[in-house]
Amino acid sequence: MNSSGSNKSRVTILDLRDSPWVDGPGRTILDCASSLRDHGYNLVIGTFSGGEQKTNAYAEEAKRRGLEVRTIHERGRFDHRVVGQIIKLIDDVNADIVHTHDFRSNVFGLLAARIRRKPAVSTVHGWIANDTKGKFYVAADKAVLRFFDRVITVSERTKVLVEKARVAHRKITVIPNALTLERYVPDRFADAFRREIGANRDTVLIANIGRLSPEKGQLEFLQAAQELVRRCENVKFILIGIGPDRDKLERFVVEHGLSDAVIFAGFRQDMINVYNGLDLVVQSSYTEGMPNVVLEALLMEVPVIATDVGGTAEIIEHERTGVLIRPGAVGEIVEQITAYCRDPARHRAMAQLGRNLVSERYDHGRRVVKLAALYDSLLAGVQ
Repeated sequence: MNSSGSNKSRVTILDLRDSPWVDGPGRTILDCASSLRDHGYNLVIGTFSGGEQKTNAYAEEAKRRGLEVRTIHERGRFDHRVVGQIIKLIDDVNADIVHTHDFRSNVFGLLAARIRRKPAVSTVHGWIANDTKGKFYVAADKAVLRFFDRVITVSERTKVLVEKARVAHRKITVIPNALTLERYVPDRFADAFRREIGANRDTVLIANIGRLSPEKGQLEFLQAAQELVRRCENVKFILIGIGPDRDKLERFVVEHGLSDAVIFAGFRQDMINVYNGLDLVVQSSYTEGMPNVVLEALLMEVPVIATDVGGTAEIIEHERTGVLIRPGAVGEIVEQITAYCRDPARHRAMAQLGRNLVSERYDHGRRVVKLAALYDSLLAGVQ
């Protein structure tokens, strides 16, 4: 592959995602879309918009980065007219490949790609099944994946799940999430976030970062906080993110007398400032693909306690680059945060080793090269 793209015609990828959020997967997609332009690829970002909604945060961020954005309008979650719109998009942008990222974009995108006889690739970022409907969607998505030309997984553990869904081994490629390393500059003397929330240098700030949703385990994080406010001095618990569980979590905080110890910081666009103000990150998820929060925290030299789900154990080497716990184990959250409070220096040393590991294995440039190579093999008809 010619990384400059100067000796080959530009290739167009129609990249479809129906989530409106600039979350970990969203940032990964947009970062790659920006960088792939230097490899001879043009990624057109296709987003879904329903009802009166004309745009969303993901589309706006793509536009801010100078990417071409096309909107797919829908009247319901499974509006059959979406397929026709995607077919028209394939024709309008002269797409060479269709790349999808979640259940609905997988279904609609695959149908449109097959009708237009275009190669189709899907990235599995992880699955969320908080209820019966969610479990049905996950099962259906796994079945749909069998019909793609290529399936990308963001971790080795996710690859195992895809193989169990009877996707042919030859179709699966592991391309982990990755970060643009130079963006992450730790500065333990930076205090902008602490000043904003009224915390002094002696306050221990422990954060849970992610969408406020059942699969992220924030309720268990708060249940642990009930005990920890009695064990650890001058500690505050920060929830960073927005989502459907916010009201439930706020009620829990009020009902259990935690209002002085818990801060809901909402969605943040200044995460470098936030990480520089934190002492510890706790990931309490029940499911993950390859958690960007863990990668980011370690790059910022913030110690991590995380549940052993998805690709987390590929980043966190237990008691070396961080601490692994079982999902849903409130007692383990309490025990490990207590251990941090007793010996923060040991955890900071693990975070420094973690930064080295992330820098070596999860550099954005390596991900872009792997993704471009996969596109090249698709266009060459390599099976």
